[in-house]
Amino acid sequence: MSDGSALFRHYGVSPWEIEVIFDTLRRAFQVQEEQLRPDDSGYVSMIEIRFPVPYDEAFFQQFTMESWYKIKGVLKDIKRRRGKKGLKSYLRFAGVADKERPILSFPLFAKNERPFEMGIEKLEYPVDIIPLQLKELPSDVVEIEYNYDEESFKWHPYLAKKSDGINYTFKDDSWKTK
Repeated sequence: MSDGSALFRHYGVSPWEIEVIFDTLRRAFQVQEEQLRPDDSGYVSMIEIRFPVPYDEAFFQQFTMESWYKIKGVLKDIKRRRGKKGLKSYLRFAGVADKERPILSFPLFAKNERPFEMGIEKLEYPVDIIPLQLKELPSDVVEIEYNYDEESFKWHPYLAKKSDGINYTFKDDSWKTK
């Protein structure tokens, strides 16, 4: 988002939860908010936050660790309140390591509370390894999606989406067409 605004999209979220997330984001960014209609009967709530900056250490300095912990805490609290009814969340960043493209996406759909909490807690850990993982990226990729592995407790590159609709998956340390 070139205008420097964070995007906060949601459904099934209480006014208090909306206010906490919105106010926390507003400390560092202008915020565009969109309330959506539910689009997945498997989840009672959905939260998407698109940060207008790359995913790197500078993000945690600009947004501050206090604000980051607050966002993580609210997401975990929302998940706890929804229980097995589910919270679907997406945290997206405008690039990685000083590159505005591709968008870096961290979706988290775990139905159980503990894997969801672990995924949220581990989000800042791969900040140093992601630039290395994305060195051999196919050209014209517009979005990279990471996947949280509940067995290894780590985020791994999963899907690279190209502008022409071709997708690549990350297997054996390289990107391959599906």
